[in-house]
Amino acid sequence: MSTFKKRIVILGAGYGGIFLATNISRYMKEKTGEIILVDKNPYHQLLQEIHLVAAGFRTANDVKIPILELIKEMNIKFIQSAVKQIRPDTNQVILESTKIHYDLLIICLGASTKYFNIKGAEENSLPLRSITDASLIYDRISSIVNSDKKQQQSVVIVGGGATGVSLGGALSDFINEKKKSDSVSVTIIEALPTILSGWDKRLVMKVEEVLLEKGIRIIKNSPVAKVEKNADGSINDIFLSDDDGNSRIHSSLTIWTAGIKGYNVPITPEVEKTKDGKIVLNGFCQTDRYPNIFSIGDIAAVRDDEGKLYPPLAQIAVREAKYLSDLIPKHFIVNEETSEVSGPPTPLSIDKKFEYTINVQLISLGNDDYVGFINNHVISGNLAKLVEEFSQSAYIKTLKSGGRDVMNTSLYGDDTFSHIVSGITFAQFTFVRWLKNIA
Repeated sequence: MSTFKKRIVILGAGYGGIFLATNISRYMKEKTGEIILVDKNPYHQLLQEIHLVAAGFRTANDVKIPILELIKEMNIKFIQSAVKQIRPDTNQVILESTKIHYDLLIICLGASTKYFNIKGAEENSLPLRSITDASLIYDRISSIVNSDKKQQQSVVIVGGGATGVSLGGALSDFINEKKKSDSVSVTIIEALPTILSGWDKRLVMKVEEVLLEKGIRIIKNSPVAKVEKNADGSINDIFLSDDDGNSRIHSSLTIWTAGIKGYNVPITPEVEKTKDGKIVLNGFCQTDRYPNIFSIGDIAAVRDDEGKLYPPLAQIAVREAKYLSDLIPKHFIVNEETSEVSGPPTPLSIDKKFEYTINVQLISLGNDDYVGFINNHVISGNLAKLVEEFSQSAYIKTLKSGGRDVMNTSLYGDDTFSHIVSGITFAQFTFVRWLKNIA
C-alpha cells in the first residue's frame, strides 16, 4: 500500500479546537501526516473567565495562553489567519492570508452574538464574546463608576444565561468594591421564566440567592422589544414586552448576552445549518454530505438521544473534542506504528455515537464566588472554588501534555477507571492547596 502525507485541518483554537489538536497530535507522525491549526488570534482565550476581565479582576493577559506555547514540540503547524470560505468540493479552506488543502476538516469556529432582529439591540449595546469585548466593557464600567454624576446610573445585562449571570455578579462586586452601590445598579433581564434555563433548579435557586445578596435586580419573563438612545444619546431606553405591557428601563450601559448563533463562515457548496447558523451534524459530529468534515463546539448542532441539541457550553466542546480525538485515529489512522493516514478503513456506523450527560454544573458569580451542582448536591464557597481551580488546572495540563498526562486527562473519561483516577487526582490537588495555605 502506498503511503503519502495527509492533512488534518482544525479551524478555531477555542476550547474544542485546541483540545482536539493537542490530543490528536500524538497519533500523527511528521513523515506521514500533519495537523494544521488555524485561528485569527495568536492565543487561546479562556472565555469562561472573560467576565472577570470585564470587571477588572483579571487582566487580558491573565486569560490568554499563547498557542505556540500550548503546541510546543507537537506535530502541529499553526497559522494565524481569519477563515474566509470553505470549499468542500475541492477540499480547500480559503484564509485571509493563503489557501490550504485538507483531507480531514474539523470546524470549531465558535459563535457570535445573536440579536434576534430586535431594533436597536446591536447598535446600542456591547456584546461579551471575546477578550476585546471584555476590555471595552471594563473601560465603560470604569468610566461610569468614576463619574462625578449625581444621578442614579444603571448597568443592564440583557440575557440571564451563564454569561450574563457571571458578568452581573462580577460587575456588582466591582461596583461594591468602589463603594458606588448606592449610585450604580446592576439589572439582569431574562426573556424566559427563569435565569440559567436548563440548569438544575436547586442550583438556580442558590444562584438567585447570591445575586440578590449582591444587590442585583433580576427581571424574568420579559423579552426586550427594542433598545433606543434617549434624546442626548447618553442613556438607553430598553423597552420590554412583559406582563405589565411595554415597560421601559433606563440604562447607562447595556450589555447583550441574550443568545448566540453559529459563526458565519461561507461554505460552498452549502452544508445544512440550523436557523441559528449552526452546522447540522450526525451522531459522530460529522456532516452527512461530506464525510471528511466534522464540527464541534458552539458552531456545531449535535443532538442527544432525545433529539435535543447539546447546549453551547465549554464542557460540551471539550467532551466533543475528546470524542473525536479517540474516533478519528481509530478510523483514519491505519497503521499505529507509522501513523499512516488513509480514508476511513471502517465505517463510522460501527462506532459509538457522541453522548454526554452533564453531571457537573459550575458557575462563577463574581471575583471569588462560585456555585456548583455535583453528585446531586449544590455546592458553594471554598469547595466550589476548589472544584473550579482543579478543573482549570487539569484542562491546561491536558492541553500541554497532548493527553498523555493520565492523571489529569482522566477527568474527561466516562469509564469507571477514569472516575477513580480523577477522584484521586482531585484529592491530591486539594492536599497540595491545603499545604500551600498553611505554609
